Amino acid sequence: MSRNTERNYRWACRVLRFICRLNGTRVIGAENIPENEPLLVISNHTSLADPPIISSYYPNRITYLAKEGFSRKPFTRWLFSALGAVFLNKDDGDLAAMRVALKELKEGRSVGIFPEGHRYFDQKMGEFHEGAAFIAYRARVRVLPMAVVNAADYLHLFRRNIRLVIGEPFPVPEGKADREALAGATAAYKERVAQLFETGAESVRAAGRPMYTTDKINK
Repeated sequence: MSRNTERNYRWACRVLRFICRLNGTRVIGAENIPENEPLLVISNHTSLADPPIISSYYPNRITYLAKEGFSRKPFTRWLFSALGAVFLNKDDGDLAAMRVALKELKEGRSVGIFPEGHRYFDQKMGEFHEGAAFIAYRARVRVLPMAVVNAADYLHLFRRNIRLVIGEPFPVPEGKADREALAGATAAYKERVAQLFETGAESVRAAGRPMYTTDKINK
């Protein structure tokens, strides 16, 4: 990693953390993040703000796998590039994404994945794809579950209703990555992220803050 790339990443995270403080983002479970360990970070996906929010409070560098379309607009290209994203052509397929993720984990960098595959602006979770479980089995790394609540409301800086909830890491997978193992792991990941999301939603409601709602879903 070049010195300029590292500097841009740290600078971007500081700016984003400042914005998160303005909109009152609250982090629950930060103590669950291990230090100096490459992890597969998984989360629900509600908006473009999810990766910046996660990176702002994650102590180590995270590589995200982003769609090539995000590189076509100057702002999103700058933002995601600064956050260490790898842009993938839609024609590259899932195998290319997995190769990139495995390479990053092998080199000691955490990787961020949104198993739903696209954003659910209505804050209702979709089905999890098995790619995250497959990568965890192949890389033999722990999986760190997170949930982001109200990230689609990030432009309302003073509502103080955004939550990032971090769970305990899943253990390193054992055995072969057969269909049964992948299905079981994927179900466990989704259940845990759903629990974390509800913890965040309860925190928002207990503080008397609004929950962001919309019927839009981004495919």
